[in-house]
Amino acid sequence: MPTALITGCSSGYGLATARHFHARGWQVIATMRSPRPDLLSDGVRVLPLDITDAGSIARALDDAGAIDVLVNNAGLGLFGAFEATPMATVREIFATNTFGTMAMCQAAIPRMRERGAGALVNVTSSATLAPFPLVAAYTASKAAVEGFTGSLALELAAFGLRV
Repeated sequence: MPTALITGCSSGYGLATARHFHARGWQVIATMRSPRPDLLSDGVRVLPLDITDAGSIARALDDAGAIDVLVNNAGLGLFGAFEATPMATVREIFATNTFGTMAMCQAAIPRMRERGAGALVNVTSSATLAPFPLVAAYTASKAAVEGFTGSLALELAAFGLRV
């Protein structure tokens, strides 16, 4: 049975993705900062994970064991005028949406390369498709993930990994 580790499963797309994979017979490891096993069906493993914390990432991947697919869904939204957004908030958005995704990939890639198989799925946003007002920092964080994902796909293709 293939195994998917999905980040950000406490709500929204992450929760829906975990339910989708589970309904199709996959072993699912649903991760979230504050574990809520009651959100998911029996048979879905729920693990704590803060994608901005290297120790948390290492513990979650160690606890998960071999995974076939990593779905990087965890993220933060941000809506508001950019000029009124503190740079500390912008850094927090990038720390989660961009650097957290990169950190998860960097931690999972060696494990997948060792097995000679695996797939990384990085969730971005429709906000990257066309400009929208009041989401500049959020859009920038997700656009960075898009560029990263495209380059990473080329980098890992030679190793049999899909991105």
